[in-house]
Amino acid sequence: MCSLFSGFVLLLLLTISQAHLIDDVCSKSGNPSLCNSILKSDPQYAGAQIHKLGEIIVKKAILSTQAALEVAKSYTDAVNKPKCDVCAKSYTNAINNLNDCQRLVNTNDRGSITTLRTRLSAIKTEVATCDNQFGESQPFMMKAASRQCQEVISVLLDIANHM
Repeated sequence: MCSLFSGFVLLLLLTISQAHLIDDVCSKSGNPSLCNSILKSDPQYAGAQIHKLGEIIVKKAILSTQAALEVAKSYTDAVNKPKCDVCAKSYTNAINNLNDCQRLVNTNDRGSITTLRTRLSAIKTEVATCDNQFGESQPFMMKAASRQCQEVISVLLDIANHM
């Protein structure tokens, strides 16, 4: 009976500790409410350590960037296509860099973490290049896909800054 109770207490403390990790990461982010909504929306984040959180969010960032790439490719009209071609190139570069980040997020050495942070900052800039092509005339679907992509990458950068 005692060991069952001890196991329960240990599990409870671990759960509290993991919730604290997400709160700690998000409280230091540029957009705490967005960070919390992303990290608390999926049950797989609940028990994750910082590197596992990073690994999960890298995958989510790749998926959101791939979705933005597909939206960019869907524009074929003469007005938007040239700008969307620039977006497609930016998103492709971002996906390639995010794939490199998958390896970096699982390392513990300072050099790799610094490289990860630098890459993520560059990815954020790369993705913003799409918005700069349009200014105020960005089509709604393109703007929404770009925003989603940038939000997930921002949370990933917040996690990397916490490593």
